[in-house]
Amino acid sequence: MARSRGRGRTREAVFAALRELLLENPWAEVTLEAVAKKAGVSRQTLYNDFGSRRGLAEAYTFAMAEAYCDAVDDLLAAEPEPLAALEAAMQLFLTGAAEDPLIRRVQSGEAHHDLVRIVTADSGPLLDRIAERLAAGLAGRWPTVDAATVEAAATLMARLALGLVTMPPPAGDELAKRMALLVAPAFGA
Repeated sequence: MARSRGRGRTREAVFAALRELLLENPWAEVTLEAVAKKAGVSRQTLYNDFGSRRGLAEAYTFAMAEAYCDAVDDLLAAEPEPLAALEAAMQLFLTGAAEDPLIRRVQSGEAHHDLVRIVTADSGPLLDRIAERLAAGLAGRWPTVDAATVEAAATLMARLALGLVTMPPPAGDELAKRMALLVAPAFGA
C-alpha cells in the first residue's frame, strides 16, 4: 500500500514537471531527462514507469482524463438541477482544455505527431475510459435512466470532449450550454 502511494506521488510529480516544461517549451524540446530532473526522479524511473516519451504523454493524457471525470462526478453530485449540472460539467472541460499546455500544443498544430495520434487515430482506449467514467457518474446521478441511454450520453459527451481537444472550440460562453442541451433530454432535463 505504501509503495503504491509513493508511486502515485511520483507520478503526480512527473506530471507536474511535464506540465511546467510544456508551458516553457515545445514538445520536441521536452526530454525524459528534463522531466526526470524537474520531478526529482531518475530517468530510469521514467523509463520503468512509462517506457518512452510517448508512454509518458499517454499516461499524462489518461491522468488528465481521470481528473476531469473526478471533477465531473463532483459537479454532478453537487448540482441539483440536471441541465445546470451538465452545463457545468461541459464548461469544466472547456476551461480545463483551454488551460492545459499539452492540449494547447495539439490545438495550435505545434504538437509532435505522436501527441496528436493519442487523441485522434489512437484514441480508442482513452475514449473508452472517459465514456466508462462518465457513464458511471451519470448513472450514479440519475439511477432511473436506463443503462443504454446513459451509455449513449456518456459516449456522446466523451466524443465531444475529445473532438474539442484536437480543434479549439469557437469563442463564446454558449458552447457548454448548447452541448448540455444536446444531452439533457436523456436525463429528463
